[in-house]
Amino acid sequence: MTPKLRDSLGLPYENTYYGNSEQTNSIELDSKDISKREWSEKKVEKLKAKYQITSLPLIKIIDDETEKVLDVWSGFVPDKIKFWNSKIN
Repeated sequence: MTPKLRDSLGLPYENTYYGNSEQTNSIELDSKDISKREWSEKKVEKLKAKYQITSLPLIKIIDDETEKVLDVWSGFVPDKIKFWNSKIN
């Protein structure tokens, strides 16, 4: 639901772990590749510990110029997505 809403609003985003678009590092808990699945499981555990999240996706709003994290949440939160859309547009 989160990607669909972002796409419908035309919000720019990177679908990667920590925004590293140079690597294929997205979390794939259902990957057929055992090493990718195990890596993903470890990353989810780290995210849970760091951000106290209970669901995915983890959304981080980052200022492109300063790289400062402006907001963080997890799961589908349409009100926050719409709020940040209004700030950007």
